[in-house]
Amino acid sequence: MSSPTAVSTSPTVSPTSTVMPSSDATATVHLPSTLSSSKAPVTASPAVATSEEPTRTPAVTASSTAQCTDCQCNGGTCIFNETLGSCQCQCQDFVLGDHCSLGQDDTSANIDTEGVPTRAANLTLEINISFQDAFNDLESPESLEFIRTLERQLEPLCRQAFPQGFTTVQVIKLSPGSVVAVTSAEYRYQNNETQIQFVNTQLDGVLADILNDSRSLSQISQAFGNESVQLNGLTFQPPPVTDVSDLMPFVNCSGFANYTAEIVDGRWLCVGPCKTNPDYCHQRGVCHNDIFTGPQCTCHQNSWEQFYGPQCDLSRRGPSFYGAVFGSLGAALLLLITIVFITVMVKKKHIGSWKKKNAYQRRLSAFDDFNDFFDFSNTGSKNSSRGSEHQRRMKPTE
Repeated sequence: MSSPTAVSTSPTVSPTSTVMPSSDATATVHLPSTLSSSKAPVTASPAVATSEEPTRTPAVTASSTAQCTDCQCNGGTCIFNETLGSCQCQCQDFVLGDHCSLGQDDTSANIDTEGVPTRAANLTLEINISFQDAFNDLESPESLEFIRTLERQLEPLCRQAFPQGFTTVQVIKLSPGSVVAVTSAEYRYQNNETQIQFVNTQLDGVLADILNDSRSLSQISQAFGNESVQLNGLTFQPPPVTDVSDLMPFVNCSGFANYTAEIVDGRWLCVGPCKTNPDYCHQRGVCHNDIFTGPQCTCHQNSWEQFYGPQCDLSRRGPSFYGAVFGSLGAALLLLITIVFITVMVKKKHIGSWKKKNAYQRRLSAFDDFNDFFDFSNTGSKNSSRGSEHQRRMKPTE
């Protein structure tokens, strides 16, 4: 059995250089690269069946998928997480939280695209075909057919100049001189400072290079029977927008509560209240942008101190603080009791010792008095002792 020959595809790409010109300079513009490929024929020998096996019908196992019916996802998608065995919310862009109720600090702004101004380019093409009287009426079948053909060729060329902002191309007038078609191409300003400046300063040069390119004119010519086509003129209206700040009237942040429009990195964004007011929770909690009610605070709490209130502006002591306070008071009281006890014991001991000493001294003094009473050694002295004084009082007078 011969094996099939593999398909060999070798595309050849011929790129062209590109320069983004300013409005008063010429440039080379990106053009579609040419792509060629060669494919070798596929030769395959039919497979020869050597045996036949009976057809087996696979067994079908009934399975049930848990359904999530009571999720509150606020515009998100409720899905069943098999790993967790529960329903979860899959939120939209810029929204988070268990119930998709919290917004990120920066979200895309809602732009009224229909109201944003456009910049129009008026281009005049001369097509070398006979002018028909029916072309004077743009609603005539001949005019409509001609217009559809021309717009079909111009649309991809005009879009190529600025894909993000291109909106439409429309033939607005047909006049004789062969056929002179005046066409308007419109480009809408984007919510981006760089793109706004491109539309104002570079788009005219880029579009002129595309329409003057021989390959572009050749495509239009083929649509009209290979008749010659040339660009006679290209003019742009004055720019109605000078920078991104001019788009402010068309920016809307009402989708999320308390969000405000701000220019961030050259484009309009809706900024949450937690970012515009970083001290909303007084540095005592975490701020969340509730998309329905506005900023919400999750206050910090620990065993020492607990913050509470709508903006975490209130506080109370935690159990550890009171435990430390009462523990300190208890230790101080115990120390005071110990000091008092020691003081009392020392004083009591001192008083007991003083009493013993004082009693001994009193007994000793009484004994001394007794000895003095019976001491007759100093009878000649008047003041020697009380015994001598007694003897003198007992002596009869002569």
